[in-house]
Amino acid sequence: MNLPQKGAAALAVAVLMLGTSACGGGGGASDAEEFTFWSMHKQDEPRAKMLGELAAAFTKDTGIKVNLVFQGRENLKKLQPTLVGGNVAADLVDGSQAGLLNLLQATGNAKDLSGLLKDRIPGEDKTVGDVIPDNYRQVIADAGKTYMIPTSVHTWQIYYNAAKLPEVAADPPKTFEELLALFDKSKAAGRAALAADGDIQGYVGKWLSQALIREFGPGNLAKALTDQSGAGFDDPRFLKAATYIERLAKGQYMIDGWDASKFPAIQQKWAQGQADFLFIGTYGPSETAEIAGPGFTFRSFPFPRTEGGFTSEEVSLFGFAVPAKARHAANAEKFIEYFMNKKWLERIPADEKVMSIRTDTSTPVEVADAKATLDSGVPLHLQMDGVRGMDDWNVKIFLPMAKDLFAGKVTAADFVAKLKTDTVNWWKVNG
Repeated sequence: MNLPQKGAAALAVAVLMLGTSACGGGGGASDAEEFTFWSMHKQDEPRAKMLGELAAAFTKDTGIKVNLVFQGRENLKKLQPTLVGGNVAADLVDGSQAGLLNLLQATGNAKDLSGLLKDRIPGEDKTVGDVIPDNYRQVIADAGKTYMIPTSVHTWQIYYNAAKLPEVAADPPKTFEELLALFDKSKAAGRAALAADGDIQGYVGKWLSQALIREFGPGNLAKALTDQSGAGFDDPRFLKAATYIERLAKGQYMIDGWDASKFPAIQQKWAQGQADFLFIGTYGPSETAEIAGPGFTFRSFPFPRTEGGFTSEEVSLFGFAVPAKARHAANAEKFIEYFMNKKWLERIPADEKVMSIRTDTSTPVEVADAKATLDSGVPLHLQMDGVRGMDDWNVKIFLPMAKDLFAGKVTAADFVAKLKTDTVNWWKVNG
């Protein structure tokens, strides 16, 4: 997720009382006129404010009470213990596509929401499926089922301040060699080239995962990673990708203190002009805008090509899922339908400066470059090429080792050899 909030999530419960209307719900005593929503957002975030207003409007219009709990980024992990048995704690959750796939769908705990795609959005003549572009419809389908309904779209790009670096805006780097040359210019000018909050392993690990996808191409990386014999790591493209990251480390492009920082200190330093570039999801401008100030011009370009020659763009959808054993699933689904109205989805770009799933909503200027990349017809790929069932491996093995490579603590060759050994051993336990 790839979203970056860290630490214990503050728990805030907003119970919106039953309105005077009595419609909606259906399903008898087991589906009372209420439902519980565990949100990945924290109470002080823009989305939380919008969700509170949305829930109040939903209750007023339908009579269905929303028990809205702002659990923070650990909402899905907190939900896991309650999925066993018949007392699941939440009827609705939100999260990233990768999180919902691996923690709910892959474990058999996601309700199939395919039927929602045909349902009309309240207040519009369109269905839920009508406002989800076809290329994203493929992302949310698994084993013939629809495990999530997306509301926002993210990708990863390398951001910079065009007011400070107009030459980059005029001619952004297309290849990894051009990117390194750009970093060398920053160093020659006495500036840090690159910023990253090192306490979020996914931020530095993303460099390696993107280099791998550039070398292998979408679909091929997943095959290499899921070969339980470890033969995929013998493919020379794996070492090639790791060598790119080794070169980054040797170039000493990073801002001082990146590996001993606590989020969001380093991305804030970037926004203050203490480093030229930041590789981050399209939520980055929203998170740093206040620090950057009015003179900062957010521009971005995609991860450049490597010798492998593959070009694709990572897409990460965020949205809703309903646990398979949810007691008030029908009410939760009504809430999803209600949210998909343009009035509410327009609040995503307006309030958060990120992309809504609906193409008829506005595009914030801060993510216009990323939107143009996604709309260019470039192939899409998912986080870690969409591998499922390897979240534990990613967190415990890949990301810590990728950080060591990025920090220059190991060579590319030693990294690949150890990753192969540790992954084969992981498969022996988890295969």
